[in-house]
Amino acid sequence: MYHIKNYGIKTWYDRHTMVLGDDRQEKNLDEGAEKCGYAMVILSKYTANSVCAMEELSIIESRYSKGEVIVFPILYELAPNDIPPNLLWLKKLIFKEVDRRSGTREICNHVACKITGDFVSHCNHQTIQDIISATPFSLPPAATALLHSYQGVDCANLNSRVALLYATYLTIIQQKLTPYNPVFSMVSKIFERLFSETRLNLAIDYRELWLLENSICILIDFYIVACTESKV
Repeated sequence: MYHIKNYGIKTWYDRHTMVLGDDRQEKNLDEGAEKCGYAMVILSKYTANSVCAMEELSIIESRYSKGEVIVFPILYELAPNDIPPNLLWLKKLIFKEVDRRSGTREICNHVACKITGDFVSHCNHQTIQDIISATPFSLPPAATALLHSYQGVDCANLNSRVALLYATYLTIIQQKLTPYNPVFSMVSKIFERLFSETRLNLAIDYRELWLLENSICILIDFYIVACTESKV
């Protein structure tokens, strides 16, 4: 929850929303499992013995089979071969194994990549090259120059690439044309968090760079809309 919220992603967790006397069907099942667009499923050796967890998983499995929810399976101190038979459907998905030493930061990068990637799939320009090649709109000259420099940097030079994308982000938000909304808030938090980690010299990987590329495409999509509305 800590890492996901730091990315500005809206979350639902029953213990953060329910109080004594709430209806369990309404809270855990109707409000949670039935309405989520993404479900992070954490399996441990105790999951199969939890009536509530199994009820939630039954709903999520049904909705997944109908294409209504994206599922992120996480095995917590549980070997893949020890997954209970009635939960083996999760094994056919890409899953991650964690324990109390490994932590979950890397997992949350996967989740954020998927969610931002889904947003990008609805953008007019879905890659950095798409943005550079596009002619119907004009970015601030500094942003265009930064993106051209980004394309010229060696792919293995991750810190330089992060810095260039962050500089592009700063250039665009200074135009004050991007309307505030939850998606823009998410993009801002992603950039601020990952750039802070780079300044602290924490290790980053290609997935985090992928996450920033998704975020810059989303930001520029909002910038284009804002520019168009201001001209109208």
